[in-house]
Amino acid sequence: MRPAPRIEPKRHNDTKKFLSTFLRAFVLLWFFFFIPIALSAQETPPLNGEWPAGLHYTVRPNDTLLRLSLEIGLDLDQVACLLSRGFRWDQPLVIGQTLEVPDAPFICHQVQPGETLLLIAAHYGVTIGDIVSDPWNLTGQGRAIHHLRIPLADTDSDADAQPAPIPLPLGIGGESPAPAPIPVPAVVQMPLPANWPYGSGHFAWPVYGWVTQPYRTGHSAIDVGAWTGTPVTAADRGVVIRAGWSDIGYGNFVIIDHKIDYITLYAHLDEIFVREGEVVAQGQLIGTVGSTGNSTGPHLHFEIRDFGRRVDPLGLLGR
Repeated sequence: MRPAPRIEPKRHNDTKKFLSTFLRAFVLLWFFFFIPIALSAQETPPLNGEWPAGLHYTVRPNDTLLRLSLEIGLDLDQVACLLSRGFRWDQPLVIGQTLEVPDAPFICHQVQPGETLLLIAAHYGVTIGDIVSDPWNLTGQGRAIHHLRIPLADTDSDADAQPAPIPLPLGIGGESPAPAPIPVPAVVQMPLPANWPYGSGHFAWPVYGWVTQPYRTGHSAIDVGAWTGTPVTAADRGVVIRAGWSDIGYGNFVIIDHKIDYITLYAHLDEIFVREGEVVAQGQLIGTVGSTGNSTGPHLHFEIRDFGRRVDPLGLLGR
């Protein structure tokens, strides 16, 4: 005589269905959310996300040194070392001149009266041989020398020394909130005119996501991984001085001048919602996250420049 079939309680069947549904949802989230973020975190070095080695740029009418630094992706003071050793800051640019970025990061040293190669090499912790090994430093013999390229150590080979991705504050990276600040008397702020172009110097996070690449040598910015289409907002009030396509790796990008010696740059955008000359407020929508230009995953490449030199955004955001 066969034993009666075992009938599982209804609650067990409900539990199995719930677990099955949960696992399916988790797998879907993994493929459509976590994998794109992981790709952004592990992307190959992009032309302007890392060091723009071998990049060529031809000087155009109305170009300035600041515009060159923004278009090429270098600090303002590094641009002099793409021109000539005898370049002076009051010297006009030559339209049609082609500039080439060297293969490795460098410091552009402005030579001071009385300095020697020995003193310069000792100051930067390099040898004279390191300096003269760059052919650019030997060009224009017999002319006045105003700039020299000083090579930097290659940090990309030491992958283990790179810091891990840094989570953003609550609501951005999911970390615990900071302790509540001590209440202070409220300050009444007068409304700003619509065309007021000056920022406050207090930068807000431009996007919700995860910091997948920190600021470091060869990557003077942060990369924030996020869904394609995630809103990107202005980190501070300012004037849009560039909004469009970059031919050197940024893809769709926006540059905002905050008129207080700070400039911010937002790259690899999917869409752009502002135009050049427009005054934008802090937190105003300027575009969406994408993967345009030299990028292998959706993310925002974000730079802050202080007097033309790129600084670590993490030291200024949320202050």
